[in-house]
Amino acid sequence: MSDAIFPADHTYAFLRPQFFVSIKGEKIAQDLLEKAETRGAYGKLALIDSMLAMLHSKILEKDWDGAFTILEALTVFNEMEAYWPMCDDGKRVLLTNKVYGASLVTVLRALKTEGCLDVLHFPGLETTLRHAAQWGEEMKSISCDSDYNLVCKAIGARLFQKSEADIISEKARLDAWLTRRTKEERDEFNRMVLEKAEDEEEEEEGPWHAGGSELEEDVKNNDFVFPRVWKEYKDYLDLKQVQAG
Repeated sequence: MSDAIFPADHTYAFLRPQFFVSIKGEKIAQDLLEKAETRGAYGKLALIDSMLAMLHSKILEKDWDGAFTILEALTVFNEMEAYWPMCDDGKRVLLTNKVYGASLVTVLRALKTEGCLDVLHFPGLETTLRHAAQWGEEMKSISCDSDYNLVCKAIGARLFQKSEADIISEKARLDAWLTRRTKEERDEFNRMVLEKAEDEEEEEEGPWHAGGSELEEDVKNNDFVFPRVWKEYKDYLDLKQVQAG
């Protein structure tokens, strides 16, 4: 297995056919998903609150690798536990989404500044960008506006204009990972691949980053000013806690 498939200092896995994430991100996501099984929308929000607090600390410490791992897990969690935005506190949902978006953009831009925003440093980068963009669009459909989806699409359009060689490399990565699974795990994974393929038949053709514009990648937006968005979010949580007595 070559370093081009899995870098020596990172361990990655396919949590699902569509989720290629770091082992650390997978463990965090699995833990969140297990805890969420017995919780309603507010219970799931409490899990997200705890992760956002950890993410806030990583950003303050400028621990961008650690912050990205948390974002990996949160992005997977959002996709697989999409019920939490249905709670009856619309403002809390709006602010939670804004903090997620501001955190995401802050970390992506910091990694770009350090020259690390690429698949050599983060092989699962496309998974996070793709599903964050999709999540941002879904949140906009319920009036939780934040343009982080446009930033993700812009980065995706710049980094993931795939050649035939790229596609072959991605298949080699998947095959290399599957050879290390048990027969039962391979069978289950292949079943999920078939289900995903059936679902995608109904989707429009074209790359996920279609329409991404380079003008959006570094655009200034108040919703991306992390300290401001974090304060607004925390002030609201504190107010709700006081009101609850």
